[in-house]
Amino acid sequence: MKLILATIIQTLTVLSAIDSADAASTTKVICGGGSSSKKCGALPPKMADKEERYGARCCSPSPFFNSEHKTKNGCTNYAGTITNVYSAGLGTTSVDGLYCPWSLTYAEAELFCSNLGATICTEAEIEGKCAKASGCHLNWEYIWSLDPTTPAPTATPTAAPTGTPTATPTDYPTASPIAIDGVRPCGFINYSMQGGQSYTQTYEVDLQGNTGWINIWYYMYQNPDQMRVFYDGQLIYTTGGLVPGEKTIPYYIDGRSNKLYVEMYAPNLGTAWQFKISCL
Repeated sequence: MKLILATIIQTLTVLSAIDSADAASTTKVICGGGSSSKKCGALPPKMADKEERYGARCCSPSPFFNSEHKTKNGCTNYAGTITNVYSAGLGTTSVDGLYCPWSLTYAEAELFCSNLGATICTEAEIEGKCAKASGCHLNWEYIWSLDPTTPAPTATPTAAPTGTPTATPTDYPTASPIAIDGVRPCGFINYSMQGGQSYTQTYEVDLQGNTGWINIWYYMYQNPDQMRVFYDGQLIYTTGGLVPGEKTIPYYIDGRSNKLYVEMYAPNLGTAWQFKISCL
């Protein structure tokens, strides 16, 4: 009798281990526009092996590269889908230096979001339309949702990971910034420019040794213009073409360069634009 009981317990233990392994190797994929949007046809959310390939979107409580602040439907997070940091599986876009996560394994999606200082969006964020982000056309495609067994991060990540992080990171943003290693914290940048019709013009912004969060703000009125912003030789923001209207983009400068370059392209007759770079 004891032998039979021991055999049953051993069998149940093995089956439990198999179930756990299966659960660890799969997670849910959901239509990027939310399953209620019908943009994925009649296809409901489904479980997928983590070695399969799907799109990805990243979410965070803090802003990160090209992210959008979600405030509708009770959302409070930031969501994004375009990156300027290449990693495995990412696809190139029509804009040099920007990449889209169209077809990634789950591990590749984790790395993609981690490089942005974010995580894969959760099922609740996707279904609640808190993960919708412009670019890459993923509202019509299945995207990964965060594996609910993934441990929660131990600290709020920086919005733009750097090679030389501060020795003692502070909460975002610091209420009373202090200098670290002789580099002044952001608090002294206030550069603005305005103009009209012209072909490509580049403006140099002196960061004056500052590090920290800055705001990149533009106003194109109703006649569309184009902006591209470069830092440390890399494209960190682009409107992706001629656009009208106004937008503010937060970005973290880490001291790798003391210059930021803003490139404006305004070919239309009668156009007007302005932009401002300032500390957050």
